[in-house]
Amino acid sequence: MKQSSSLEHLQKAIQCETISYPDRSRIDFKEYDKFIDFVKKAYPLLHKKAKLEFVEKHSLVFHLKGSTDKDPIALMGHYDVVPVNPAGWNVGPFSGELIDGYIYGRGTLDMKGQVIAVLEAVEACLEEGLVFERDVYLLFGHNEETGSEMPDSGARLTRDLLKSRGIHFKLVLDEGGAFINGKAMGVNSTVALIGVGEKGYLDVELTATQNGGHASMPPVTSALYDVFQAAMKMESHKFQADFNPATNAMFEALVPHMSQPLKFLFKYKQLFKPILLLALVKSPETASTVRTTSVMTMASGSSAPNVLAQVAKVNINCRIIPGDSIEKVKRRIETRVGPKIKVSIGHGTEPTDICRSDTPQFELVKKALSSVYPEFSVVAPYLMVAATDSRVYHGMSEAVYRVGPFGSMKDDRGTIHADNERISVDSFLKGIEFFKIILKEGSKA
Repeated sequence: MKQSSSLEHLQKAIQCETISYPDRSRIDFKEYDKFIDFVKKAYPLLHKKAKLEFVEKHSLVFHLKGSTDKDPIALMGHYDVVPVNPAGWNVGPFSGELIDGYIYGRGTLDMKGQVIAVLEAVEACLEEGLVFERDVYLLFGHNEETGSEMPDSGARLTRDLLKSRGIHFKLVLDEGGAFINGKAMGVNSTVALIGVGEKGYLDVELTATQNGGHASMPPVTSALYDVFQAAMKMESHKFQADFNPATNAMFEALVPHMSQPLKFLFKYKQLFKPILLLALVKSPETASTVRTTSVMTMASGSSAPNVLAQVAKVNINCRIIPGDSIEKVKRRIETRVGPKIKVSIGHGTEPTDICRSDTPQFELVKKALSSVYPEFSVVAPYLMVAATDSRVYHGMSEAVYRVGPFGSMKDDRGTIHADNERISVDSFLKGIEFFKIILKEGSKA
C-alpha cells in the first residue's frame, strides 16, 4: 500500500474518539461504530477475504483461512483509548496532526498505531496475492483499557469463543515490549525487549475503624493515622527480590553483549545473586522485574475537615511477580500490618505463565525486529510489568509474546496515557514492515 494512504489511515483512526470508561454508560459507542466503518472502507481486500465476527458488539475477530489445518497465528490489538485532558496538549488530542515527521493523537502508541500497522500489513500481503498456509486471526478488542478481567471484556469473551471451537495458536502477538538504553546493564547499544509474560495485579484495601467524633478531642491515634501507619509498613518493607524465569532468560540473552565486570557477575549470577539483586532494586524499572511491588494509590477518611474518620481506608496496588500469588501477597500484608487493620482483596489477576524464548516463534519475532531495526542488534525476552489482553491467551498457545515494533517509542514511551502522545512516521512505516515479515514467515506451515 502507498505510504501516503497508510499515514492517512492512521490519522483517520486517531480521529475516532473511542474512549473507554469503566462506567459503560459514559462510552460513546457511535465513535466505536465510526472506527469500525472506517476499517471496512480502508481495507476492502481484508473484508472480502476474511470472515468478520463481532464479540460484545464491538470487539472484532477477523479470520483469514489458510491452506492447511496447522495451528493458526493471532495478531492482537485494541482500539479503545484512555481519556484525555485537552489542556495539556499542544494539538487536538484526536486531530491526528502530522508535524515534523510525527503523528500526534491519543492512541498513536497505545495502540491504534499498532492496530493500523497490522491492518496495513495484512492488506498489503493480500494485494501481493500471498496465500497464508496457516489461518490468520486478527483480534481487536474494544475495552482493553478497563481490564481484561471485566465481565464484558472483549478479549476474554473472544478467548472463550475461540477456545470453545478448540483453537490452539502457534503464535499470539500483542502490544508490549520496549526499546531501552542498555548501558545500565553493561550493554553498549539499544536493547529491544520482547515480553514473554506478565506480572499479576492486585488491589488491596486496608481499613481502620474507630468511633469517630469531634476533631477537637482526638484520640491517641486516629483511624487515618492507624491505616497510614499500616500502609507505610508495606512501603518501607519491600517484598523480597529474586530472579524468575523471565529475568533469567533476559540476562542469559544479554550476557554475551555485556561489558566487564557485569558480564562476569551475570554469567555467574547465582553466585553473586545478593550483590546483583541489591543493585537491581535500586532502580524502579529493574526492581519491578525481580520482586512483587506494592504502593499506596488511594485514601479516604471522614467527609468533613472537623470530624474524625470512623472508617479510614487506603488502597494498595500490587504487581505480583511469577512465583508469588494473590494468596501469598494477602498473607504477607496481613502479617505485616497486624490484626488491628482489616485487609480486603479487591480486583486481582495471577501472574501469567512465562513463555519460553528458545522457540522458533520467538526467533521469528526477533528476526523481524532485527530486519527492520538492524541498529538494535541486541534482542532479549523480559517480564511485562503492565497488563495486556494477551494474558488471557496463556494456555491457548505456548508462544504468547508482546512487542511494539516502533523505534520512536524509545524516546516517546512517556507520552503513553499522557499529553502529546505521538509516533514517528518512520517507525510507524517500519512497524508495517515488521508485521509483513511476521505474516509472511509466521503463516508458513
